[in-house]
Amino acid sequence: MEKKITIADIARMANVAKSTVSRYLNGGSVSEKTRRKIDTIVSDYNYQPNALAQNLKLKINHTVGVIVPRLDSTAQVEMLRGLDAANDEDTFLIVNTYQSVARELAAIEKLRNQHVSGLIILTANITDDIRDALKAFDVPVVIQGQDEGDFHRVLMNDRQAGDIVGQYAMSLTPKKVLLLTIPEQQDWSIGHERFTGVYHALADYDVTTIHTKFNIDEARNDALRVMSENTFDLVIGATDRMTIGALQAGIATHQSAKYIGFGKSDLSTTVTPHLTSFEYDFYETGKLMYNLLKNVRENNPSEKQRLVFDGQLVERESTQNFY
Repeated sequence: MEKKITIADIARMANVAKSTVSRYLNGGSVSEKTRRKIDTIVSDYNYQPNALAQNLKLKINHTVGVIVPRLDSTAQVEMLRGLDAANDEDTFLIVNTYQSVARELAAIEKLRNQHVSGLIILTANITDDIRDALKAFDVPVVIQGQDEGDFHRVLMNDRQAGDIVGQYAMSLTPKKVLLLTIPEQQDWSIGHERFTGVYHALADYDVTTIHTKFNIDEARNDALRVMSENTFDLVIGATDRMTIGALQAGIATHQSAKYIGFGKSDLSTTVTPHLTSFEYDFYETGKLMYNLLKNVRENNPSEKQRLVFDGQLVERESTQNFY
């Protein structure tokens, strides 16, 4: 293998001091004659500077902290893919908090001590402690998922989604509706914003609401307890996973309900019947999050940036005459 040349080698071949080569590599001032000589040597030997060493000298840190509440979520995995696709210079340090506030606080402190150049946090909810910890972070912070005015943020348009799903649900003329959601305090955007329009549209209908978890198995078990004693002709879940759990419970209890979810994943077109769902492009959302962080880091805008991502309702067999 051909030995890589060093700054000392370049200095010797160009007959200049090592400090001159360092200035050249860091964009500093050198004479035109010297620049041409070093250009030729760098090109001929395909010299690649040590990025880590350069960053340390220039006090640049291209490490970005990313906090996620769970890694078993298709939405969050897609957002991470989008982050990576938009990235052209940073290294991501990803921490999974398992939906624990204590772990989230610990992750924020850990990343702060790592002196990352920015923080992207996918969060279900912002407690006072988390809010204070993020405010103490002395680098750009971008939040995904919650409309917190103290921070730069990327939001899914959950209020619009709920309005559209609510109106669509009315068009199905249901007699008895089951809603599966989560407590507002656990995730305001999903538990409250996403269902405001649904509740408004179905205000005059016979509606039963249960709280469950994001997990398919737990959603199935919670739905099964209710569906064993009641018959529903429309089921709406806060996520596709919840809705699929309820679909399994409906099949087990021999119900002919229609089903609507929220999200976007391969699960929607894997289950039978294929699931009608209000879908977001989480991959593009991830790209948007990274570009926002990069813009904030480079331009330091005076006002907090708020970007809202719309979605669309995709009709499939679960709300059609499949049965």
